[in-house]
Amino acid sequence: MSRKAVFDFLIAVAKDDYLQKELRTKSKDEVINNAKQMNYDFTDGEFDDTVWESEIFIANKRQENFDLTFSLWETMWGKYYFQYLIDNVIGSLSEQEMEQIVNR
Repeated sequence: MSRKAVFDFLIAVAKDDYLQKELRTKSKDEVINNAKQMNYDFTDGEFDDTVWESEIFIANKRQENFDLTFSLWETMWGKYYFQYLIDNVIGSLSEQEMEQIVNR
């Protein structure tokens, strides 16, 4: 299950301050290669799909439109994108909600 691998990787990074600092300025390809070195197997497309589905899920949970007015995206300003994923996307989801996204 590639979505599960994406979540497992992002959760592992969220728990490791050093790894967060190491990866936050890397390109997506470098982040995915690092994930593979850590035995998390997913593709670039699977990573994007998981993030996209997560953001849609959060928008629905907040009863917001998933468009340019989506409030979660405002939290991205002043952050590296990867840090936004760790803090604001993963940080907005419970384990049960991640499981729901995995099983979609």
